[in-house]
Amino acid sequence: MLKEIQIQNLALIEKLTLNLDGGFCVLTGETGAGKSILLDGLGLILGERADTGLVRHGEKRAEISALFDINHLPTIQSWLVEQALDDDNQCLLRRIVYSDGGSKAFINGRPVPASTLKSLGAFLIDIHGQHEHQSLMSNYNQLNLIDAYGDHSNKLHKLKQSFKLWQSLTNKHHELVTNQAEHQSKRELAEFQLMEFNKVQPQPDEFNSLSEEQQTLAHAQQIMQASFKSYEAIDGDNGATKLINDAIHQLEQLSTFTSALNPQLNQLQSSIIDLQEVANDIHHYANAVELDPERLEIVEKRLTLLYGLAKKHQLNPDELTNKHKQLEDNLRQLTDGYQSLDELKSQIDQAWLIYEKQAFDLRKVREKAARALSQTVTQTMQTLGMQKSEFKIEINSLQKPTVNGLDRADFLVTANPGQPAKSLNKVASGGELSRISLAIQVACAEIAQIPTLIFDEVDVGIGGGVAEIVGQKMRQLGKHCQTLSITHLGQVAAYGNQHLNVNKVTQKNTTLTQVTELNNQQRVNEIARMIGGLEITEQTLKHAEELLNRAQSSS
Repeated sequence: MLKEIQIQNLALIEKLTLNLDGGFCVLTGETGAGKSILLDGLGLILGERADTGLVRHGEKRAEISALFDINHLPTIQSWLVEQALDDDNQCLLRRIVYSDGGSKAFINGRPVPASTLKSLGAFLIDIHGQHEHQSLMSNYNQLNLIDAYGDHSNKLHKLKQSFKLWQSLTNKHHELVTNQAEHQSKRELAEFQLMEFNKVQPQPDEFNSLSEEQQTLAHAQQIMQASFKSYEAIDGDNGATKLINDAIHQLEQLSTFTSALNPQLNQLQSSIIDLQEVANDIHHYANAVELDPERLEIVEKRLTLLYGLAKKHQLNPDELTNKHKQLEDNLRQLTDGYQSLDELKSQIDQAWLIYEKQAFDLRKVREKAARALSQTVTQTMQTLGMQKSEFKIEINSLQKPTVNGLDRADFLVTANPGQPAKSLNKVASGGELSRISLAIQVACAEIAQIPTLIFDEVDVGIGGGVAEIVGQKMRQLGKHCQTLSITHLGQVAAYGNQHLNVNKVTQKNTTLTQVTELNNQQRVNEIARMIGGLEITEQTLKHAEELLNRAQSSS
């Protein structure tokens, strides 16, 4: 609910801090005292267009802030979290309007566009009366009100799920139709490329292995000749082995005279063994090398095939096996992910039948709720000075399906029996609209979703007993949500849980608007002024006191 309003330099208001309680709060005062300025300030807080003419004369800017208690309002808490504007369940709205044009808006100290204020304001306050901020004028809100009144949340949730499924399938069908040629082209390309790879069947590390084998086969003659020469140089008639053996023989003879070179003798004896092993390995390798032109041709053809495939796809030859697997996976996805249009159309038809049935079922309960709400609102309107009026809700069909079904709600009213009912905003005056709004809000009080309701001059054109009934209804509504009313009738003001008085004062040739919270005696005096006119007699004061006591003692 709205806890506090602070206003600076707005029209006739120089500086004002207004603390509000829950329940039913009334604002009274002489005509022209500035009650509408408070609504203008709230309008700015709710994101309405900034009017530089509202800035107090001689000042550079006007500033308005409003603090809301949202501890028991999870919808608003969630909205603030989603917008990254949350601050420990605090909700502080602020608006600055500059005299030279432009404005700034803030939520919990963070700058936001005015449109964001408006989005949040729709959850916080609903103003009924001769102002633009009226939820009753929206067919969408009218339908939501009926669903809330009839407690259709379960049916509506299922309908929304069915609509989303139908919509998703329909969009997929449209996408497939649009992209069918492109999809088919991608699939054919993947099939062709995979066919090329399947023909070649590249194997892991095959290219490197074949390249080494090709080198061996292509130079077999040179390898054999070099190997045998190497063998001869090591273990031939005049090879290194014979020469080292000669050296060993000389050192062995020398060792009979001295042991000085025995270490070197041992090294030579060890090295001769290693050389003979190396020579044997070379000899075996040389004997194993074959001159195989046919195998060489096969290897070179395979290498040419692998290299050609790699070059075509701009790959290194050793990347061919990974590319082969990638193509297989890609074609699998294109094949598995593709659904025939006929199959998808069948699913769409089935989803539509489910959605349509749920929509028709919801229409039946909506029509039932609309009849009950119409009757209740009509009865309440007739007690509010609109004795011959009738309120009617029509549920009409939409041509285009929506997430909320196939229905449109129209709130209609007729002022006289026998006259056709017409749309609410075409036949109701400002005061009548406020009373109709009051009647609807009273009927829906227990399911109210907006925490603060403001009624602007709901009592226009009524008086006496009807005015008392309006006050009673307001007080009743205040038990369910914070209710504020600007009123000129003492009978309505007497029922307020809180009474604020708006008046103009002149200080130093400057006119200012002030707002005062009235105590009990001050309320008696104000109510006496409202019902007594220019002259307030003792009898008027007693009547006012009696009226206040009776209203405050009512349940």
